[in-house]
Amino acid sequence: MNKEKIYLSLREVKELILFKKLKESPFVGDLLLNIAQKDRSAFNNQLYQLIDFAEANQLTGDILQSYLKFLLISDENPFTQAAEKNVLTVESSLYQLAYKELTLINKLLKIKLADLLDYFNQSEFNFLTNYSPQKSKNNRIDYNEIIKVDSSVTEQLIQLNQFFYQSGVGILNQSSAFYWQNNNLQKINNPDQISFKQLISYSKQQQLLIENTQNFLNDKRAHNVLLYGDSGTGKSSSVKALLNKFASQGLRLVEINNQQIKELPVILKLLSQRGLYFIIFMDDLSFEEFETDYKYLKAIMEGGIEARPQNVLFYATSNRRHLVREKWQDRQSEVHKNDILNEKLSLAERFGLTIMFNTPEQEKYLEIVHELAQQEEIELTAELLDKKALRWSKWNNGRSGRSARQFIDQLLAEKTN
Repeated sequence: MNKEKIYLSLREVKELILFKKLKESPFVGDLLLNIAQKDRSAFNNQLYQLIDFAEANQLTGDILQSYLKFLLISDENPFTQAAEKNVLTVESSLYQLAYKELTLINKLLKIKLADLLDYFNQSEFNFLTNYSPQKSKNNRIDYNEIIKVDSSVTEQLIQLNQFFYQSGVGILNQSSAFYWQNNNLQKINNPDQISFKQLISYSKQQQLLIENTQNFLNDKRAHNVLLYGDSGTGKSSSVKALLNKFASQGLRLVEINNQQIKELPVILKLLSQRGLYFIIFMDDLSFEEFETDYKYLKAIMEGGIEARPQNVLFYATSNRRHLVREKWQDRQSEVHKNDILNEKLSLAERFGLTIMFNTPEQEKYLEIVHELAQQEEIELTAELLDKKALRWSKWNNGRSGRSARQFIDQLLAEKTN
């Protein structure tokens, strides 16, 4: 592609209305200027930007085209948001505008990095046109598969619509797990990839969790869930495994802490406007007797004037069955005794499904150890493995799934020394 076609394709981006990330991209603006002035040094700086972005986001192939496709796919606008909610129709004005803009964008996407390297006399860097990042993530997004330059605009719109509906728009398609900060969602770049296969025992508890979440994703009746029990029994890990199991079906997790409970109305309003399904996750949830935020959470979950969004559930883990610490005086005093106790129990009752995780008995603990040892291909006799595992539980953190995992990790460390 010659200079005139490259320059014209870049300049036409300024005519876009919907896809502002491309229109307002400093990279595209700088590239226009550098082509006009044939500024090789400035172009080299842009090459560095592309390489840096490619490494951070695992881009492959032609990293110029991949970067431009990233800007397209990560754009949050009325068209992409309608696609996420699956309410877009071919007859709509939004669809027609997107069709017109994608026709222009296709001209931009046909610019190859090789064309720019040739124009700036940088052919010695042609190996960058088939880029391979240093590390490869299994869950990375292949932008070249989502939108193919050789497809028709109609086919591209179908592909984009399907992607936004299944994976979400903007930050929601860049991760499955998020936290709340500065009045907005922030993505967790490397969510824990634990699976249920790695969580030995507690299969009944896990099945209840899976069934409830599957009902939620199928738009059936589903409950807020409280997972309670002893430390290290896999409560939090089960929620993380749940996310990994259902992320491809549109499930996303938003973790908040006790101090952010009063921000829930803002969070719920934001999530209610999206097309995916959200679990608001509160890990190690509990309140002291002097804390009153539990009343606020109780009203938000159920009982307030405003209904909870249909695409949101609350999942919490706790070492306390009733979440709010009870004082002995609450039970001793006859005056308003029932009122006080009922008030403190009422938050736990907002969770329609309560799942208990108990500390495993010795036999169950050793069963977990043996299964993990088999997964990690640790070669010890059953008798010796049992002896070491019991000694570990005695001198460390007792019997639990977490303790078993820590014991196996210790054996692996000793094996490599």
